[in-house]
Amino acid sequence: MRHPLIAITLAFITASAWADNLLSERAGFTTVLTEQQKITEAMPHPPAEIFKVVQYDSEIGPMSAYLSQHQLAENEKRPAIIWLTGGFPTSSPGEYLWTEIDVDNEQSARVYRNYGIVMMHPTLRGGTKGNPGVVEQFYGEVNDVISAAKYLKSLDYIDPNRIYLGGHSTGGTLALLVAQATDMFAGVIALGPSSDHYGKKRANFEWQDKEIYLRSPRNFMSYINTPTYIVEGEQGRAANIKDFEQQLAAKPNDKVTTALIKGADHFNLIHSINTLFANAIVSSKSGALSIDVNKQLIPAYLTYVKKVQETTDLRILANLRSQGVVLDGKQAVESYYYARSQKPLNVIAQQAKAQGMSASAITEKTAKDGSVFYMASMSKSIDISSLAEVFAASKAFKTLADEQELYYDYWTLASQ
Repeated sequence: MRHPLIAITLAFITASAWADNLLSERAGFTTVLTEQQKITEAMPHPPAEIFKVVQYDSEIGPMSAYLSQHQLAENEKRPAIIWLTGGFPTSSPGEYLWTEIDVDNEQSARVYRNYGIVMMHPTLRGGTKGNPGVVEQFYGEVNDVISAAKYLKSLDYIDPNRIYLGGHSTGGTLALLVAQATDMFAGVIALGPSSDHYGKKRANFEWQDKEIYLRSPRNFMSYINTPTYIVEGEQGRAANIKDFEQQLAAKPNDKVTTALIKGADHFNLIHSINTLFANAIVSSKSGALSIDVNKQLIPAYLTYVKKVQETTDLRILANLRSQGVVLDGKQAVESYYYARSQKPLNVIAQQAKAQGMSASAITEKTAKDGSVFYMASMSKSIDISSLAEVFAASKAFKTLADEQELYYDYWTLASQ
C-alpha cells in the first residue's frame, strides 16, 4: 500500500508539472478555515494632502485602500507601487502609514511617495471594517493584491509598465506569493519574508499538508517571471534567506535575487533598501528594475549605517555642549561593552590595544534578575573638535562591538 505522505507528495509533484503559476496550483482547491477572523475597526482617516481612501473591486467585492496624492502635470504618467505592511493581518490600515517615525523601523515605506511614486496601501479581505470576506492568511489575499494592481493600472495617470509590488515581513511573504501568481508587476521587493507559513499557532486554517504547501513561497520559486529581490538582515530571520537560496540552487531562476545584509536586522534595513529601489524606479523610464547586490544594495545599507552613526555622534556632541563641556583639544573618549562571559571582552581588548586604545579591567556585574554579566570600557584620546576624529573613533567602537555581537554604549568623554 502506498504511504499516504508519499501519495500527497506525488500529488503535489504531478500538479506542479501541469501548473504554470501559483493560481494554477490552487485551481480546484478550497481552503478550509478553522477561524473566521474579521477586523471590525474602521480605517483611520488620512491627511487629505497625503492619502485618500479609494475602493478597488476584488473577486468578492469592493475593498478599501489608501492612495497617495501628488501634484500632477497634464498628461503625466507616474510609476506606482503597492506596499504591503507586515504583521497580522497583513497590510493593515493605520496612522503609522503617514506618521513620521524613526528610519530604524520605517515600515510605511514613505520614501516611495517622497520620490513622487504613487503608493497604494490596500486593505485585504477581512482586514478592515466594511471589507468583504475574512482573513485567510496568504490565500485569497493573493487575489486581492492582483485586483488592487488592476485598479492602479486603470488610472490614467499611472504608467502601466511601471507598477511595482513590495512588502515587509508578512507583507514580503505575501508579495512573493503574488509574484508567483502573476507577472503583471515590473518588479517585486520582498523585505524579510518567510519561506514557509508562520506556524500552527498562527494558523487560522486547517493544519494539513496542502493548506501549508499552497501558502509557502519556498515551493513556487520557479514560477516567478518578474525581477524579484528578497532581502533580509543577517541579524533578522536569516534562515529564510538560506532556505530560498537552497530552493534556487536546486532549481535556478535568474529572475530572483537574494541578499543577506551583514550587520542589519529585520527592521533597520527597510529605509535604506527602499530608498535604493525608489531611486531605481524613478530613474528607469522603461520600467526595468536591475539592482546589483554587491555594487548597489549592500553599499546602500552601509551608507545608511554611516549616516545614522554620525547623526548619533553629533547628538552626543550637542548634549555635551549643552551641559557646558568645552569641546576643544585632546580629550579621552570611551565606550562601555557588555557580555555574558569574559571571553569576547578579552578579544576586543586585544583588538582595541592594537588600534592604540586603552582597555579597562573586566568587571563582574549582577543584573536585576540575578544573572551575571561582564563589563569593560575602551578609550582613546582624540581631538574632540575634529569631527573626522570623532566619527573615526565612534566607528572603531562600533566595529569592536559588531565583530563580537556585543551590546555597547556609543561613547562619551572619559571624564563624564
